[in-house]
Amino acid sequence: LIDSLVSLTAIALMVGVAWIFFRAPPASITQAGAAERLAFDEPDFMPVHWLIDRDGRAAVAEGASGDIALVSRLGLDLVTRRFPAASVRAEMEEGAMVIRPNDPGSRKLVISADGAAEWARKFSANKGK
Repeated sequence: LIDSLVSLTAIALMVGVAWIFFRAPPASITQAGAAERLAFDEPDFMPVHWLIDRDGRAAVAEGASGDIALVSRLGLDLVTRRFPAASVRAEMEEGAMVIRPNDPGSRKLVISADGAAEWARKFSANKGK
């Protein structure tokens, strides 16, 4: 029993030390980084307008064709999803735009940024189209 406790303590100590020294805080999403990842994932998507979260957690881009691309962080990497504008729901909640795609595989994104209310209204206007 004592050997097991010593082993578990040593393992916990090693995991803690590794977490302290080797964890990399995720970098903020920038327009350049999001555009680069979007160009790789969706080469035919041409972003025209961007809205990037104040804290750099997520971004949304409107394409020349009217499609919407969402860029968010997953672990240390960026992931993108592309949708027709009419298939994205957005509401303002507590001063932030909450985007809920109509795709079961996509998670909601919360974007706090200047101009978020305008983007939410734009998504609401596209629902009838």
